[in-house]
Amino acid sequence: MPDPFHPAADVLADLVSEDRIGYETLRRMTSVARYNRWIFEELSPFAGSHVLEAGCGIGNMTAYFLDRELLVAIDRLPASVQLTAKRYQSFPNVQVMRGDISDPQLPEQLASWSFDTALCVNVLEHVEDDLQALRHLWRVLQPAGRLLLLVPAGRYLYGTLDRALGHYRRYDRRQLAALVQMAGFQTLALHYMNLAGIPGWWLNSRVLKQRLLPEGQLRWFDRLAPIFIRSERLLRRVWDVPAGQSLVCIAQKKT
Repeated sequence: MPDPFHPAADVLADLVSEDRIGYETLRRMTSVARYNRWIFEELSPFAGSHVLEAGCGIGNMTAYFLDRELLVAIDRLPASVQLTAKRYQSFPNVQVMRGDISDPQLPEQLASWSFDTALCVNVLEHVEDDLQALRHLWRVLQPAGRLLLLVPAGRYLYGTLDRALGHYRRYDRRQLAALVQMAGFQTLALHYMNLAGIPGWWLNSRVLKQRLLPEGQLRWFDRLAPIFIRSERLLRRVWDVPAGQSLVCIAQKKT
């Protein structure tokens, strides 16, 4: 199978045409395996057996949910769908298709499946009407289905990296809690994550005015990630840490 991170020339051309900064950021994020696993470990205890991954990109997070009975991965960009489908074509339980959580037709498009989990990692910030997008996810979930959500946190961190990626916003805890409730969910858990990531994002996005995360910094971050993760988990046992580069929200569909 071809290396999914070095796609065929025609697919790469389509990806670059559709979203060059987004694709390159996702490609670079494949190098932070420890960080990606941390995200998975925060979310996986709440995931069921029939999972919708809303906004799969090039499949970085998809890889961690391959053991589910059903995994339907959607993305709005055709080239991303093509790349992810090729990457996981040997898994009969995985379906990859084009879909957009901001599209009112999404619930009808997914009506043939019954999901107990909607996974949405670093996607909601790309959607102008985020409330409508969450309501679409509410509609595709079974009663008491769960929403596993990770979004960028801290409005004070918003800068050139966010603008280059097409982020409409970064979130704070109170704002996200209210949004999830308005969409018809009950929040089960909501906390900040990745306190150690704040200085790097602030430096690159607010001071250096970068449009891409430097690969060298990402490699160093991933090497040090076990220390950051262990320290933050210990800290969380005694303190509800009030800041982080991301917010994790676990919510359940109210009926």
